[in-house]
Amino acid sequence: MKNNIKKFIKKAVIELIDNTTSVKKIKKLISTHTKKIHFVPIRYRIFGGLLQSMNIQFGNFIEKLLHIIVENEKGLKIVKDISGKRNLKLSITAKSESLIDEYITDCQNNNFNDNETLLNFNKLIDECLKNEKNYATKEINIRHDIDVLFKNKDNKFYYLEVKYDDNHDTGKYTDINRKFIKTYIGVANFIKIYDKMFFKPILYYLTQKKLKGNIYIPEKQFIYRGEKLFDEFFEIEYSALDKVMGNIGKDKDIIEIFDNLYNDIRINLELK
Repeated sequence: MKNNIKKFIKKAVIELIDNTTSVKKIKKLISTHTKKIHFVPIRYRIFGGLLQSMNIQFGNFIEKLLHIIVENEKGLKIVKDISGKRNLKLSITAKSESLIDEYITDCQNNNFNDNETLLNFNKLIDECLKNEKNYATKEINIRHDIDVLFKNKDNKFYYLEVKYDDNHDTGKYTDINRKFIKTYIGVANFIKIYDKMFFKPILYYLTQKKLKGNIYIPEKQFIYRGEKLFDEFFEIEYSALDKVMGNIGKDKDIIEIFDNLYNDIRINLELK
């Protein structure tokens, strides 16, 4: 596993590029940009646009990388029916949604300490899971991305909401935590697991950076940063991954991938 770090990263890069730079998309960009007057040559405008698109999707790259790592861990198994799916429809009860919204507001209006946050969060999760188990009718449909969902050899499930680092502004920060809780409850309905002892949500940041304390999610129990996820679940060491990631942009194979992308744009322009 340790010797496969670079291979896993390259695979995630290639998947991201393939999803961002199809021939169809390149031809569409060529059609759009040929109608525009600009001093920057068209090939550089298209190439720059694709690079910007990939830059925006860096979070998706981290998700793909974690997916690949989990898939290659002997004691873990990706839940393929739902893990990694985009804009997936999930259903929850109106009562659970109301409880989650009230919880978010309550956290904003009070200065709970760590113990109180843990107590309140566990109470919320228990009540929501009880609602979902006891009420067959789920009135609310939500569409969320499922970053990573896996189970261990003891059939305990883990839902990961994956972020690169903890640097979000106030509005987005609140939405991330609200979405994290609602998605967890929606996934519980999907996999029919209504006991948090057998299904744990984890808000994961790849970097160790901590912008501020989380007033919604108990930090020690449900927020993992950097090496904590790797220490608990993976054979790969976080320090080894961090070292490879720091130099991946200099790798000759990665450079060749982007050189080939630029050549594809040039060739398609010449064929036009």
